[in-house]
Amino acid sequence: MAGEAEQNPRFFVAVHVGAGYHAPSNEKSLRSAMKRACLAAASILRKGLWWMCRCCFSSYSNTGDINRMRWLSCHWNYSICWNPVVFKDDPSTNAGRGSNLTEDGHVECDASVMDGDSGAFGSVGAVPAFRPGVRNAIQIAALLAKEQMLGSPLLGRVPPIFLVGEGARVWAKSKGIDLTATIEEADEWLVTERARQQWQKYRAMLDDAMAKKKNSSVETAMLSELKAQPSDSSKGNQGGQSSALEDDYVMDTVGVICVDTEGHIASGASSGGIALKVSGRVGLAAMYGSGCWASSKGLFGAPFIVGCCASGAGESLMRGFAARECCISSSLSQAGPASACTKVLRSVVQNSSQHGTDKSAGILLVQADAPITAPQNSPKLKAIEMAASYSSMSFGIGYFGSSMERPKVSILRSSKLQGRTGIDHFEARVPLEKSL
Repeated sequence: MAGEAEQNPRFFVAVHVGAGYHAPSNEKSLRSAMKRACLAAASILRKGLWWMCRCCFSSYSNTGDINRMRWLSCHWNYSICWNPVVFKDDPSTNAGRGSNLTEDGHVECDASVMDGDSGAFGSVGAVPAFRPGVRNAIQIAALLAKEQMLGSPLLGRVPPIFLVGEGARVWAKSKGIDLTATIEEADEWLVTERARQQWQKYRAMLDDAMAKKKNSSVETAMLSELKAQPSDSSKGNQGGQSSALEDDYVMDTVGVICVDTEGHIASGASSGGIALKVSGRVGLAAMYGSGCWASSKGLFGAPFIVGCCASGAGESLMRGFAARECCISSSLSQAGPASACTKVLRSVVQNSSQHGTDKSAGILLVQADAPITAPQNSPKLKAIEMAASYSSMSFGIGYFGSSMERPKVSILRSSKLQGRTGIDHFEARVPLEKSL
């Protein structure tokens, strides 16, 4: 039946909550956030592509416009469905509320969204939330991608794909995105007590080091503390007691990859950046080809549905265009997504080791089988292969498909394998048709 795909849409969503060190005491809240994010995405994807775009049909008369709006509406909703849950409302993640603070004690966020069919990409960096500003940077990124897909009606101007700082905030306001009314309101919403205490600790360490003008070994020790090494955390906020196993040291990005019943794929990333970052720093989550990537075609034009999100030591991952390279590697190899993730991550680890920089990172990759097309039926997604590779002490991931009863979530932790190779990995194949 032609309506079968609409009645029983297949879908898949994968999320992560960052690479670094996730304290066992915070694991429950992180697992809950990932479950809620998966369920929120599923609630949209279950309704099917045509449900999501039906409101657009009355405004667009020709087939090309309708098809473009189908993709737009679908992937716009991908962004909307998971960002309120993972990025804005939940203070346990490093994105939006609960983000790491800059050296000045404020929140600046990065985010990006990519549509696999059109290649549309929207990104914002160092968006200030410490003045009357945006609660959620991913909303601006998604709107930038949307405008690329629609095209500009004004004098043929090229729609931007990447906005930063105050310019991003002003543009968001001009597009009707809700802004906080006052600085106090922004701080009350975005800056959690836990983030403030962490900032006070690291700020005191930085001020002390600068005042005493100690040698580089002291500075190195401080930076190691910031870069997800709990064994270095010997100075806590309470009487000098160790808080290493109680604090999270999540390096950077959280992300999502969604695939609908017809194989349309989109990905997104959002981050509050590393702790005590320099104001104005643009991180991994905003950079083209680095924090997220999605594509429905391989290098030579053949159908190949793949999406990726990366997290961790941002500068190293940015230099290697980690997310894009993973997708390309997966399309060129027959070894599967786990091999592609590990290959790219190994190069990041080796480069970081050579330069003496942090090597904690995690990569999440989703590869979809080409949808099956039967006579008089819409194409339907068959199965998903997913993989997660990480060199960090832990990496939080979750996933949910149309054949599953409930989302699966896990905080992956380093093992003996990582001790030998520097990298751990997880992989799974998920059929999307429910067994009778």
